[in-house]
Amino acid sequence: MRLNTIFFVLFCSVLISTVQAQTGEELFEMGNLEFDGGNFTQAIQYWEKAREADPSLAANSWYNTGLAYAGMEMYEEAIKAWDRTIELAPESPIAYDNRGTALAILGRNEEAIESYNKAILLDPEESKYKADRDMLINSMKNTQSPLSPLTALVALLVALGCVLGIRRRF
Repeated sequence: MRLNTIFFVLFCSVLISTVQAQTGEELFEMGNLEFDGGNFTQAIQYWEKAREADPSLAANSWYNTGLAYAGMEMYEEAIKAWDRTIELAPESPIAYDNRGTALAILGRNEEAIESYNKAILLDPEESKYKADRDMLINSMKNTQSPLSPLTALVALLVALGCVLGIRRRF
């Protein structure tokens, strides 16, 4: 019995010595290191823990979480993370800009332009925000149907002819 008690005490002391309390800042930096290594899922987990340990890191941790989701091409999740950033730090133009880019990637162009415009309003001196918005607007102007209207009409008539069994012999 006494041997079991000694073993239990030794085990507990080893366990306690290996568990280190980590501050929110340490967890946040560990998330940054994981992100830099391309370990996006692990980075997100560290940033979640950082938010829990130190709520003053929430806006930055949500912002970085958005970057990680974007890195995994999970744009809906990235938008949600940047929305949380904006809730906590409504004066963050870069969160609006990144949100705009994710929205544009998803084809939600009008929402993207609104987000870019908010970034520009918050920081009119930052040329990147204007460039991102203008690039989207220009791409929208240049997007055309792969078929001209005449080609589309001819393709439709040919398809209808095939369906209806109309054939011509020359």
